[in-house]
Amino acid sequence: MHDPRFDELLRAGAEIWRDYCNENAGVFHRVIPADHALAIDVLRDQRESANTFLELGSATGVITIIADLLGFDAYGIEIESDLVDTSERLAEEVGSAATFIEGSFVPEEYRDNVDLLESDYMTPTEGADAYSDMGLDIADFDLVYAYPWPGEEDWLIEMVRRFGGDRTRLMIYTVRDGYEIVG
Repeated sequence: MHDPRFDELLRAGAEIWRDYCNENAGVFHRVIPADHALAIDVLRDQRESANTFLELGSATGVITIIADLLGFDAYGIEIESDLVDTSERLAEEVGSAATFIEGSFVPEEYRDNVDLLESDYMTPTEGADAYSDMGLDIADFDLVYAYPWPGEEDWLIEMVRRFGGDRTRLMIYTVRDGYEIVG
């Protein structure tokens, strides 16, 4: 069954991305959108085995909102306050109850474990402890999603392995491989 809220979300998400690129032209930024349309199908497939969803680095919130609209109890963590505001406005626009938390998605106990990082774009490991603000930990989620920078995949997989629960699975997106479920 087709849900028109997805059409509105994808359209609005594309506009937000276009505006973000125009406003930040020539400036390095840590936002690159994944394939949002494909995320709908992938998350729909995961819905039977997962109820809770956490996006690490939720940017404009589109993936977290998709998860919410599919029936997940959905949360997104984002370190940039303006992107949290954008996500909250977008969620309200499309009737989503997704929750967005400002802060670092890197647990405090993992912030010094950068030995697996190979990327020049290292994810910021500083910032407010989003888990404390949220009152939840990675282990409280069935499905954790991230779009890692190249060279950060192993670091991210290890972080979720260490801090996830028995039922926690990691979904990652890469341009080369698309969406994959790890663990």
